[in-house]
Amino acid sequence: MLSEVFLSFVVSSAIACVLTLAQYLYKSKCDQIKCGCISIHRVVDLEVGDTTTPIELPPTMRQPEKRGPSLDSLIKK
Repeated sequence: MLSEVFLSFVVSSAIACVLTLAQYLYKSKCDQIKCGCISIHRVVDLEVGDTTTPIELPPTMRQPEKRGPSLDSLIKK
């Protein structure tokens, strides 16, 4: 006799908890994780040393056009 709203809340909360736990495990600096019968060994040194260089945009090919007089001087206040 549980309503659909309650069941959707429970399911979405469980998914959110699992995703948050996975995020914490991914960001942890442990090189070996054991949980029950599951054991994960990963190389943390490669993940820490991974630095990406920013992408540099090429310079513009043409010079900016010269601007004419502003129309603000023609508008009366």
